[in-house]
Amino acid sequence: MSYCAELVTFTLTSDAEEYCRLRKAAITEVKAAHPKLLAVPFCGQRSDGTWVDLWIYETREAADAANADAANLPEFLKMFALLEDVEIEVTEFPESAVSPIA
Repeated sequence: MSYCAELVTFTLTSDAEEYCRLRKAAITEVKAAHPKLLAVPFCGQRSDGTWVDLWIYETREAADAANADAANLPEFLKMFALLEDVEIEVTEFPESAVSPIA
């Protein structure tokens, strides 16, 4: 089995607190609509002012389905409206590559 990670980079058009608030609601909404969203463990600002966010899905097909459904997810759209210069790097990785933290 392989997982799919989307590494999303962007700039913000609002303050970080507003983005983080909307991000939490978006994650809840996407997870409810697409249960194969496994984790959204990290979001942070780089030293150059850009941001990076990591979304992990059970499969590439699950990620593609969630992305195709974005127009039907109002909380996600509210969050996405705060982003500019969005780039998404998709990476698939085997389950054996996951390193649990003890």
